Amino acid sequence: MATETPTAEQIDGEGKKAATQARILRAARSLFAARGYERTTIAAIASEAQVSRAAVFWHFGDKAKLFQEACRELLIPFFQEVGRSIDSVDPGERMLLLCSVYDEFVEKNRETIEIFVRWVMESPSLRESLQKQLFELHDQFARDMRSALAGALGDASQSSSMAAALVALLDGNLLLSFLDPDPESRRLRLEGLHAIIALVLGRQKRS
Repeated sequence: MATETPTAEQIDGEGKKAATQARILRAARSLFAARGYERTTIAAIASEAQVSRAAVFWHFGDKAKLFQEACRELLIPFFQEVGRSIDSVDPGERMLLLCSVYDEFVEKNRETIEIFVRWVMESPSLRESLQKQLFELHDQFARDMRSALAGALGDASQSSSMAAALVALLDGNLLLSFLDPDPESRRLRLEGLHAIIALVLGRQKRS
């Protein structure tokens, strides 16, 4: 059965739809960051995006779903960076790259991540809203680290616990970076994590 080729009108319509959604998401991210979730209204988002309230509801359903989509868009670059970093790379080097990608993503998106972390810690409703996406991201990263460790160590039985420990250190660094944003402290923490990875790999080479 032949697939119908979309008409120029359909293509143009999809382009306008995507542009409108992108404008709404930009407005939502800006207002959520500035005002918080509870004090941001659909009316304010619509005004900022220069669309009607009905358009916001039509594209995203409600404020909670719009918030989830705004958060998901923040995480997409991280998924993409992780995917690029693990292609055709030696397992040991892949582990260091994964740590660097994590650290660089946090540094580039520090203000937004800090806002999200604060909301998740302070608001049970937002924590429930974001929990699935955050854990999906965390679990994927842990799987990538576990796979890299298994390849480097040649021992899948040890990779799960070691990967969990390394990811926990990265998570700790993330929280510490908000409490102690000094660049030198951040550098030392990242160097220390790399040194731990080198010790793990070196121990395997000697055994």
